[in-house]
Amino acid sequence: MIETSKDLLYVVLAFSVLWLTIFISWMLYYVIMMLRQANQLVASFKEKVEKVSQAIEKIREKFDHSSAYLGVIGKAVEKLVDFVGERKKKSKR
Repeated sequence: MIETSKDLLYVVLAFSVLWLTIFISWMLYYVIMMLRQANQLVASFKEKVEKVSQAIEKIREKFDHSSAYLGVIGKAVEKLVDFVGERKKKSKR
């Protein structure tokens, strides 16, 4: 089978290529897994940012709606204060 040193060189080169292929495959597997985890992390981060954005938007809408009612409530309180003031004036007479 192995008759010359050249045959031994070919056997050693074949094993070297085999081990190099196994190492590269193993390394690629771990690189792919790290990239997958990074992708999942980015997706999770995007989802959380979207939820925060939606919460801020809802809070802003509530403030906008409540500020619209503040004018109406302010006028009602003003009329109530005027009404109470007039009643006190009438009761003092």
